[in-house]
Amino acid sequence: MEDQQQWIIEQLQKLATGDNQVVMQSAIELIQAQQDEIDSLHGAMEGQLWSPNQWRK
Repeated sequence: MEDQQQWIIEQLQKLATGDNQVVMQSAIELIQAQQDEIDSLHGAMEGQLWSPNQWRK
């Protein structure tokens, strides 16, 4: 997944011009923020799966 994110960011950077630089940078920041959220959710889900409290249920 991170390879896809990196590829997308590289492609957006290639498309950036003076006129659309702000839009491209905003899109890149959004993609990075979404990846951070996905990583956080993965960690939370793994924590739930390995929680001793969950084993008892």
